[in-house]
Amino acid sequence: WQATMRLPLLVVLLAIVQAPSAIAFQASISRLPLGSPSSPSSFTTRSPSLIAPAAPRHGAAKLSSLSMNLVGSISAAKVAIASIAPAMAPLPYAVAAIVPSCMGLWKSDYGVSYGYGLAMTIPGILTLPHCVTRLALLHSLLYIAYGVRLSLFLLYREMNIPSMRAIKEKIEERVKARGGRLKRLPFIAMCGFLYFAMCAPLHIIAKAPALPPAAAPFIALGWIGFAIAAIGDAQKTLAKVGQPNRLVRSGLYRFCRHPNFTGEFILWTSSAVAGVLTAIAAGTLVSAAGWVALSAVGAMGMGYVLCKAASGLEARQKDKYGDEPGYEEWVESTWAGVTLPSSS
Repeated sequence: WQATMRLPLLVVLLAIVQAPSAIAFQASISRLPLGSPSSPSSFTTRSPSLIAPAAPRHGAAKLSSLSMNLVGSISAAKVAIASIAPAMAPLPYAVAAIVPSCMGLWKSDYGVSYGYGLAMTIPGILTLPHCVTRLALLHSLLYIAYGVRLSLFLLYREMNIPSMRAIKEKIEERVKARGGRLKRLPFIAMCGFLYFAMCAPLHIIAKAPALPPAAAPFIALGWIGFAIAAIGDAQKTLAKVGQPNRLVRSGLYRFCRHPNFTGEFILWTSSAVAGVLTAIAAGTLVSAAGWVALSAVGAMGMGYVLCKAASGLEARQKDKYGDEPGYEEWVESTWAGVTLPSSS
């Protein structure tokens, strides 16, 4: 029963999350000008006169009516989303981080896979109506894009790659052997806190009346890191179709042995740095000290996780492929990416 229902339930869950993100995105880009960080009532939309044609002909009148109805729906969506987290109150963000982590009670790895993706997507959606600047909007969209992309990628792997399902089942069996589900709660709580901390830059950047010039390159760098991670995941997955034991050396892997981990490291580090720079420039380094500290904790915590994961994969690859022709040459001509210092 679990094997039959797991994937349909995940598809429904992801669809529920993606629908408001699409609505919120349209709501945010339709705003002229961008609204106040704390007052949904200050949001403004294009007037119907800007949408409707001057002299409707044929089906134009019907199109105009549909356009105005869409604008009304978008306005209602903005107010609804903003009302969930008025003035970006911390509690909804904490819930958005902790509840997805509890998916680990269902399947142990879900808390750090689908739960991780949802814990980035939902806070990004909650932040969209509060973005004061377009750079802040791009920053919030980065969280949404990362979470949705990760969740869909993981869902694709689980549905289409038997070896990945086998690995997940082995992990679940080992976890079950250690005891009941309640024993997972401490780890789930730590994951929830880490996700909450990783979203702290959203609070700093969204509410800033203006972002410093120094923050813009780091937001752009975050998108570059997102692209590197996404391309790395896609290239590795496609290369292993039909050849699950193949060592991937093409594409980005010609230059970096772990581009997915490295790209994600760049993303979250850049987001935290942009948040700290914004707080300094806005003069809120003291008043927003809690969010600044959480930004640092989130970046360092996830940075450690990514470095440890890359180091572990580096060791496993050496054990598995070390005797293959060309392996040593590939290692010498490429960058390992973000890894922990070798103990040797």
